[in-house]
Amino acid sequence: MFKYVKYILVVMVLGMGLIAFNQIVKADNEVVDVGENISFRKIDPEQAKQFMDSEANYVILDVRTKPEYEDGHIKNAISLPNEEISPDNKLLDELLSDKEQMILVYCRSGRRATDASIKLAKMGYVNVYNFGGIVNWPYEIVK
Repeated sequence: MFKYVKYILVVMVLGMGLIAFNQIVKADNEVVDVGENISFRKIDPEQAKQFMDSEANYVILDVRTKPEYEDGHIKNAISLPNEEISPDNKLLDELLSDKEQMILVYCRSGRRATDASIKLAKMGYVNVYNFGGIVNWPYEIVK
């Protein structure tokens, strides 16, 4: 009897692992609704790189701190720390004047990029793409 319980537990654990993996895979290119008909897209680094290689009108937004940015960033990224993203920041109007322009957002691990993406979407930016953190960026960075 104990032998069968052990097998059942193994099958259950494997099944839960497959369900969790499926949810992670579905998270790519997911529309994240932040309420009031406001949303942004969550994509993976490979999709972000495809946009960078094929699109012309986009901004890469690094929302880490200035020292983090200076330690290494994605080529052509603009540094605008998450803490500085607010409707009152006049620099934001200069850097991101077109609210329909594609904005590719990243940070170190993804948390601040999500926070920044929510703020940008709430401020009326309609093409916000969060591709997580530079720790998952498999391509070249510049210093």
